[in-house]
Amino acid sequence: MLSSKYILSIKNPSYSDLKKTLADALARIENLTKEFESMRQELNSAKIEISTLKTELAIYKNPKNSNNSSIPPSKDENRVKKNQSLREKSGKKSGGQPGHQGNTLAMVSVPDQIIRHLPQICDHCGKDLSSIEPVFAGKRQVIEIPPIKPVYVQHETYQRQCSCGKVCEGSFPGHLKAPVQYGDSVANLVSYFSARHYLPFQRSCEIFGHVFNIPISEGSIANLVQATADKLYPYYLQIKGRVENSNALGADETGAKINGKKGWFWTWQDRLHTFIAVSMSRGEKVREEHFLKGFPDAILNSDAYPVHLSTPCKGHQLCIAHLLRELNYFIEIYPCNQWPQKLKALFKDALGLKANMATQDYDHCPKRDKLSKTLNGLLKNPPAPKGKLLAFYKRMVKNQKSLFTFLYYPEVSPDNNASERGIRNVKVKQKVSGQFKSMAGAQNFAIIRSVIDTYIKKNLKILESLSKLPNLAPE
Repeated sequence: MLSSKYILSIKNPSYSDLKKTLADALARIENLTKEFESMRQELNSAKIEISTLKTELAIYKNPKNSNNSSIPPSKDENRVKKNQSLREKSGKKSGGQPGHQGNTLAMVSVPDQIIRHLPQICDHCGKDLSSIEPVFAGKRQVIEIPPIKPVYVQHETYQRQCSCGKVCEGSFPGHLKAPVQYGDSVANLVSYFSARHYLPFQRSCEIFGHVFNIPISEGSIANLVQATADKLYPYYLQIKGRVENSNALGADETGAKINGKKGWFWTWQDRLHTFIAVSMSRGEKVREEHFLKGFPDAILNSDAYPVHLSTPCKGHQLCIAHLLRELNYFIEIYPCNQWPQKLKALFKDALGLKANMATQDYDHCPKRDKLSKTLNGLLKNPPAPKGKLLAFYKRMVKNQKSLFTFLYYPEVSPDNNASERGIRNVKVKQKVSGQFKSMAGAQNFAIIRSVIDTYIKKNLKILESLSKLPNLAPE
């Protein structure tokens, strides 16, 4: 483009010169305009990219862990920060609280053995004291476990000849199949160690050989566990029936390795019963297989897994503990966004109200109505950031009727922690013993563990209860 100085240097410029100069100037302006528009678009794209990178950076700086999501503690990359736990300070001192019943060792009135410690020589003058009658001064007791010796019970049959000439012979009990076999007490203990304490078969062999002086092989242990599961199966079905007719229960599922493949353990449990099932599927057909009609008279507590939310029942309750952990995550990523903070505070208020509600409050409760109104207001105003927080918001809107169900039924818990405890045993079993080597072994664990957990909920002694079968059903 020609400069104004160059134009002025031309004496008497012609019309054609001015026209050409103007055309060059207009072309230059057009090019600059296009360049500006291109730079403006690049700037807008850069702003969007910067915003996206900031969000990704926040996610990177605040990864999901067991405190802000459903990820188990075993998946945490680093030690969890103390201020991210859902458990808040109570203001109480550490240790036992007033009214707590301890388990202090107590002396028995009739000891099994008495060892007397008598002074023989005076420690002052050295005089012999053996002829002097001793006077009791004090006692202390020590608890010892004597060497364990197995009891061999021999069953014998005899013959008698009748006057008619017929020789009659006594018969062995039906459960005696071999010349030598392990009794029910051994089978119960093997199964107790396997399902309750997660011992691998190899270590069980060591314990029975070194502690109980009973030689046993891994194959025999597998057979005894199978026999115990068969014995408990009728009570396993009874537990299933109790859960099916419950008015409030929880459900959960977790993955497990079964013979090298991905399988799934499921649990449905209520206050007094735990039913555990195993399948290679995580689909709706598993629930239909065990509870075809669902739970028409119950409130079902669960996470947001679609199979549980689609289960036919009287009502649903989403686990508030899960939601609080997710809200912690969003608060970390979007510290300036008030929406997740307000929803978390609302859930906390609802939990506080639940803890102080009397039976009559469930019929009419103005505080509950106020919390529900606040929830409606929050869910009518979506949070600004898009992505995972918006997806969470949409999930809350979709399941709004399942958020405060626990405020309408006294028997309904706000969280699904009991189901998580019921299914966590599968993970512990795998960590200690490794994968389940067969579907039959996994099913045996599900049966035995269901009965054991039910006995625990009823405050029954496990081994004692197992030994009383079939007279003690887990009702």
